[in-house]
Amino acid sequence: MPEPVLKLERITKRFGGLTVLSSVDLQVDANQIVGLIGPNGAGKSTLFNVVTALYRPEEGIVFLDGKRITGAPPHRICRLGVARTFQLVRTYLTMTARENVMVAAVYGGGAMADAGRACDEALELVGLAASRDLITEHMTLSARRLLEMARALASRPRVILLDEPMAGLNASEIEEMIQVIRRARDERGLSVLWVEHKVDAIMRVCDRVVVLDHGVKISDGTPAETIVNPKVIEAYLGEPSS
Repeated sequence: MPEPVLKLERITKRFGGLTVLSSVDLQVDANQIVGLIGPNGAGKSTLFNVVTALYRPEEGIVFLDGKRITGAPPHRICRLGVARTFQLVRTYLTMTARENVMVAAVYGGGAMADAGRACDEALELVGLAASRDLITEHMTLSARRLLEMARALASRPRVILLDEPMAGLNASEIEEMIQVIRRARDERGLSVLWVEHKVDAIMRVCDRVVVLDHGVKISDGTPAETIVNPKVIEAYLGEPSS
């Protein structure tokens, strides 16, 4: 069988006496969209920070395409093929949309000519090509979230980690983001690990759903399996209303 694009083995992260992640195993296969859900404080963003080397785990190993990347610096993780977005939008407000994406394209390690092409292709995929010269502070929240997605794409990743890309969006904007995530997988062949509190979107789009509760993985299965798992219902989803 082919190696998973991203594989986490026994990831444990502590802050002082608090264990935030406890021996978490997780994998994302090629061309797969995996949802990561759970209550606030479950350890989802911490897991992202471990993968992208902002935090070093006390125990466990992170693999990308079968190669160990635990302990590599964040810029190296990016250039190896891991990109991410953030729950709080982090765009450069005084720069144009294209300049924002170009920063990521160059940081991803490409030559300037290749970076320009990657930048323009990413803006096209997310639907912002016509806004490429717009100063970012004049863009809507929805457009800036799409811009963050374009920046991640422009770094030429193998896998993208999405941290609540739909936070603050209305129904039509959520639908637009869903289509962008699907295009990233279908047109670019990317794998996606996606943290989201909008569970309906996760269940519609994802191939698999992983559930954390207090740093422990309590479920890993298809959306259909996840929504009927008693542990998930008790910890996060709650009983359906009658």
